[in-house]
Amino acid sequence: MTVPGGPWPGHFGLEAAIFRSHPAVMPASYPPARSDVSLHFGQLLAASRGYRDGSGVVLFPEQLSVDVRSTRQAFGVVFLDRLHQLFLTRVLPVMEEHTFTAAERKELGELRRRAFLAHEWGHLQGADLEAAVLTRRRCLVAVISELHADLDALVMLLDNPDDKAAATAKVLVADRIVREAWLRRPHAQVDAIAARQLLVLLVKVGAVTLGGSGRLSLNVAAARGRLDEELARVRELEQACCTAGVEPALQYPRASGWAVVDSACYRELESPIARFLGYAASRSVTAA
Repeated sequence: MTVPGGPWPGHFGLEAAIFRSHPAVMPASYPPARSDVSLHFGQLLAASRGYRDGSGVVLFPEQLSVDVRSTRQAFGVVFLDRLHQLFLTRVLPVMEEHTFTAAERKELGELRRRAFLAHEWGHLQGADLEAAVLTRRRCLVAVISELHADLDALVMLLDNPDDKAAATAKVLVADRIVREAWLRRPHAQVDAIAARQLLVLLVKVGAVTLGGSGRLSLNVAAARGRLDEELARVRELEQACCTAGVEPALQYPRASGWAVVDSACYRELESPIARFLGYAASRSVTAA
């Protein structure tokens, strides 16, 4: 198998991982969502090099050796400890010191868990699961689905009275625009394309700026109205994709300034913020 996020892109070989897992449960403060989708968090105990040395955080269901394969499992196992470590090493050093309070920094592991679950909660607000799964195999439709999940999650968190909701929104945004927007081959990676589109939206309304030290500063609440507008647009597109196929998803990035060739999306991000993030990402990959 190939290992997502493995140290040798495109490598195909026999790999193994040993882990503990437990069911993931949505925080009580999140609004009710459909509960027919199974999700598990895992802790990696031992692994061959393809898993041990890479940056991958997910084992997909088709990678698991099981007696009975679940039809309700979007992911096989998500390694939450690796998500947390990636945030500490790739994301936090790029942020202004004041972005997270001392109390929030002590809870970054929990906040990263909540941010992941908020994104999954956003997916559950989307189009009918069975219809969407058939079309999400197409890259451009998957981009719409990912962006929809982020937007729905952020709107929910910004309106949520829970005392951890605002910090969770910051973690979700920071991980997307600092780490996932700069994955390898970003023109072809669904998460990277969606993250770059989110970055463009947030920069335009001043929710992402460069602070006094030259690092990234976030004011996610400043984007509340713009997020609502884009969410309504993307919801409509996702519904259209379930009936009309890939064409609505093709028009969206083109209308937003992307060049689309087959399923690849190209857009040069020329703002000082984007240039800084690209530089920071290249340094973190070199160091790794």
